[in-house]
Amino acid sequence: MIRQQEYNEGEDVLPSGELGKGFCILEEGELEVIRDDKVLSSIDKVGSIFGELSEILGMKRDATIRAKTKAKVRHVEESITDIVSKNPKVAIKLIRTLGRRLYRMNQIATRGDSENNIFKKASVAGEEESNDNAVSVLVVDDKPAIINQLSEMFARSDWKVEGASDEATALKACEYNSFSAILISMALPGDSAVDLRRKLKTNHNVLNTPVVGMIVMGDEHAQKKALNSGFADCINKPFNQNKTEAVMYKVMDLDSSARYFKFVDDYLFFKLPPELSNFVINDIKENMDTRIRNTINEGIVKLVIDVSDLEDVGEEAIEVVGEFAEKIDDMKLPMRGVIVATGEDAEMWNNLDGCEEWGIASDLDEAKEY
Repeated sequence: MIRQQEYNEGEDVLPSGELGKGFCILEEGELEVIRDDKVLSSIDKVGSIFGELSEILGMKRDATIRAKTKAKVRHVEESITDIVSKNPKVAIKLIRTLGRRLYRMNQIATRGDSENNIFKKASVAGEEESNDNAVSVLVVDDKPAIINQLSEMFARSDWKVEGASDEATALKACEYNSFSAILISMALPGDSAVDLRRKLKTNHNVLNTPVVGMIVMGDEHAQKKALNSGFADCINKPFNQNKTEAVMYKVMDLDSSARYFKFVDDYLFFKLPPELSNFVINDIKENMDTRIRNTINEGIVKLVIDVSDLEDVGEEAIEVVGEFAEKIDDMKLPMRGVIVATGEDAEMWNNLDGCEEWGIASDLDEAKEY
């Protein structure tokens, strides 16, 4: 017997404790494998077969298959033995071998979780989920100060940082977690950095994760060693925030302009960093046109430019803001502009072409009221 059934988010597809027959095929949506309120794995590939272990092993299901999203599942409720009767010896032997192997892996994973709490809590329908798409970076360095510096630096982009002091700790972290990027100090004892890079290539969680080497500025030998060992790029100590972030955005294939531009509620927020190096200025200018087009496409007609963090309101800052305002003015966009600025010279921003009618606010809350 074959039947198709649809499930809403949070509904059990196969509850634990039952002795199953046959197997299931995912046709649409995403499912989670849950045991003891812990998510062991997910099933999200259309055509995936699941639920066969109960009959193969002759055991009641010890995990629940639950719909993470709205899903459609085909239930094949026939004996697996009958299904593979055309070649029973080979098929049954392979299936049983795979079944026992998967069962042992689940048992090992659960024991590891009881010691380290490595699995996330199962989600409940209606509850707000955490942001699984957030950027997370693993920093491997035996100097706590380095990990702290990068944590503070990356907080500006809302990136999460996890630290590891040695190779073993890093490998353990990667065993149960995935990361957007991994930073490894080339100054780790011996060849630990290169050994760790080699071992990471065999870990499915971070197989395609970009790995960046951390080197002391001017150490060409360490840089060459890192690049020859498969590192995606290198960053220098002491860290230059703009250059470090530029490398990270590049290796993670992220939009670097997100450091300066973002949509907030009903307006485009453009924040200038404290220091405007040539690199930052060029990065901003290269992304101006794209950001303006995206703003038009979103139907947004309000712009807030925050210059309050600038350490020095020099010609570079005036040029950047002026060029952005002129582009909007030249396109005759019906956009309301507000500049967040403090100090005695705050009103001078109205002297720039295109900014004559813009508002001047002392903080972001005031700017939102315009």
